[in-house]
Amino acid sequence: MKKLLIFALFAGLLAGCYYDNEETLYPSLDKGCDTTGVTYSKSIVPIFQTNCLSCHSAKDYASTGGNINLEDFTMVQLLALQGILFGAVTHNSNNSPMPKNGAKIDTCSITKIKIWIDHGALNN
Repeated sequence: MKKLLIFALFAGLLAGCYYDNEETLYPSLDKGCDTTGVTYSKSIVPIFQTNCLSCHSAKDYASTGGNINLEDFTMVQLLALQGILFGAVTHNSNNSPMPKNGAKIDTCSITKIKIWIDHGALNN
């Protein structure tokens, strides 16, 4: 009986031990995402070109983009500083989720947008 109790205790201790890697524990950390030197022209504009301008370009925004022109920096900056841009790309319930197809843009792009906004949403 004493051996069985010791075995059960030892087995319980081993069952409590596990090893997870960082990618498993924190899948949102993208090791391939370069967030050094995030700028509007180098980082944010390409995100818009890939994900947004099919509806929110200067030629389409009035018909398909809800009157949001993401080629107009003044408008982009205003949306960024008011929290609307970040709320939209993160699908915050207080904002209209973008893109409209239901899928968020990739985590790296969202991170770059957040960094750019946190640094003042400058036209750099």
